[in-house]
Amino acid sequence: MKMIELKAFSHSGKDKDNEDYALCHRLSDNSLVAVLADGMGGLSYGACAAKIISDSILATVIDKIQGCSPEDVLRMAFDAADSAIYRKCRELKCRMGAAVTVALAMGDSLYYAWQGNVRLYKVSDGELSLLTTDHIVADAEGIYLTRCVNGKGFRENVPVMHERLEQVDRIIICSDGCYRHTDLNAMINHGGAFEFDGIFEDDASLIEMKKSN
Repeated sequence: MKMIELKAFSHSGKDKDNEDYALCHRLSDNSLVAVLADGMGGLSYGACAAKIISDSILATVIDKIQGCSPEDVLRMAFDAADSAIYRKCRELKCRMGAAVTVALAMGDSLYYAWQGNVRLYKVSDGELSLLTTDHIVADAEGIYLTRCVNGKGFRENVPVMHERLEQVDRIIICSDGCYRHTDLNAMINHGGAFEFDGIFEDDASLIEMKKSN
């Protein structure tokens, strides 16, 4: 398999601190992990929560990947992240949490897991397809997460999915501040360069995994 190139950006929303956190790490020549977390609005220390969760997931993947299946590694990573947030909530006497998606590329396989509404897309032959499902509910008051990493355990199993990468050109992970205010299809159809210099209403972050030529 060709080498996978990584590109990431993260912009703060208008008049606010950035509570997204993007983390990418190459495990070997043909394997890497990418994590994007979005601190929950309405809770405390969103930026801190996003970083704790991302760092914990990465540390678990690095520690466990040699001895366990990729699916089990991702499940352990989410459990570890939830425990890390639980400890921090106890320390600070507050409520913290984040939506998060993690992608683990190994050879021609992609394994991914998520909680919340950080989305993962694939691009094949110029077509953009959404691989994750938003864990949200909407009402007159706004949009709310039904699942996240918040130190309270998981009422339902964390979804862990597998995708073959042979026919995939790119994998894109992005926060809601990005996909709600950016036409990803238009960008793909006009050269496919993800470059952002504008002002976003909300924190906007994106990780792109692309096969090298």
